[in-house]
Amino acid sequence: MARFPAWHYDGEVALRRYVLIEPRGARFVVIENDREIGDYAFADLAFADEQGEFLVYRHEHIDGYRLGIANPPPPELAGLLPPEKRYGWFIDRMGLLPSAGVLAAISAVVAAVVLTSPAWIAPSVPERTEARMGEWLFDDFGGRVCSTPQGQAALAKLAAKLDGRGENLKVEVVNMQMVNAVALPGGRVLLFDGLLNEAESPDEVAAVLGHEIGHVRKRHVMQSLIRQMGLSVLLGGFDGSGGSTVSGLLSLSYSRDAESEADRYSIERMKAADISPEGGAAFFERLGGEDRSYSRVDTAIGYLSSHPHSADRKEVFRKAVGKRRYRPALSEEEWFALQDMCADDPDVADSATVFTVTRSVDEDGNVVENHVEGGKARGPVTTIDVPPPTRR
Repeated sequence: MARFPAWHYDGEVALRRYVLIEPRGARFVVIENDREIGDYAFADLAFADEQGEFLVYRHEHIDGYRLGIANPPPPELAGLLPPEKRYGWFIDRMGLLPSAGVLAAISAVVAAVVLTSPAWIAPSVPERTEARMGEWLFDDFGGRVCSTPQGQAALAKLAAKLDGRGENLKVEVVNMQMVNAVALPGGRVLLFDGLLNEAESPDEVAAVLGHEIGHVRKRHVMQSLIRQMGLSVLLGGFDGSGGSTVSGLLSLSYSRDAESEADRYSIERMKAADISPEGGAAFFERLGGEDRSYSRVDTAIGYLSSHPHSADRKEVFRKAVGKRRYRPALSEEEWFALQDMCADDPDVADSATVFTVTRSVDEDGNVVENHVEGGKARGPVTTIDVPPPTRR
């Protein structure tokens, strides 16, 4: 039987595999090194995007699955693949060129609004749309989520203490060795395993988690996405292949007002839960100290890169401590369970992920612009190799 070259992400491992696909009636098998590694139905595929020399298809029932076929596909294969949805009824009725002119004018108006008014546009984005964006972003972390019963229970307990609403929030740990945490659209917060390893107490993690929940509850995530990525956010620009949106997410940064508001939220919720804000002060002091032992990777794409730091933030947490007594955010047993969630997680890739990082800082050393993209360095940028997660 005929076999055709392709690449795919299987939705479980964040690694592009170069394979052969062999049609078998209404189904096809994926073959790697003469070994069948997957069996799928053509009917379950849907056209996702055109990327360079490839047509990219997603799977209707497998999150994060992507299949790349050479464009144009071989005639024997083209009739089996789902159609490319390039144009809608509007363009078909008006014609391509007239439609392009109309859409360009509309885009110019919308772009002006989007780029100048993210603060009031973000609350207007339907929650369903925001949740879908969050799912697209989360899919591209494929296979990196860690979970153990004890660790998940500890994480759920900590999140419940720090969230005043207790609804539409999902907190998870991902096996990435960066000192970082991110909030996604739709109420999702991801803590990186590198952050849990670097933290010296559950109170420090509570400060970071409370800060990220603050971004979620104040709709800062959508504001930042709209401000930095413009129309592509509202037009579904995240529905692509794995990898690029992860690095795009890491490059997001918030305004100083948003950072301060998220810090205030974190402090307020910590005190309400009887958790000392000193954890936040200790975290920022150690992370920003001159004698820290963090690598260039931590500095460039870690917590400070996506969360502009200043000495004032440390002082805000420290001044909020007061003279009252507090209790640890988690018991010692719960803290160890949280830290060990990724201990037995298998490596998700066999080779290092390469990030290209460009940063701009102001005169005080605060990051005012940060850009991260996957791939080899080209031009005046800094290239950093991030090792894949390893077992402890």
